[in-house]
Amino acid sequence: MKFTKLNAKFDKLAHKTEKGKSINPEKLAILQQLLVDKKTRYEEKIKSAEDATKKHSLETKLKVVNAQIEKTKQMVGGG
Repeated sequence: MKFTKLNAKFDKLAHKTEKGKSINPEKLAILQQLLVDKKTRYEEKIKSAEDATKKHSLETKLKVVNAQIEKTKQMVGGG
């Protein structure tokens, strides 16, 4: 899944929880797995990246994904 589409999916679920609505645990589990998969891919790409600009871009995306993973863990705990 593309980074932007994954972000949109995360934002949708995060917005729901902020509004106090319940979220489907299955959807949250799927999102968590997608985020973990994306994190793994970014870590692998960072190791093999030679271009400094590309590496920096991947590191930034990795930080976002890590923050989203932490937020989904809070959603589980709070939901």
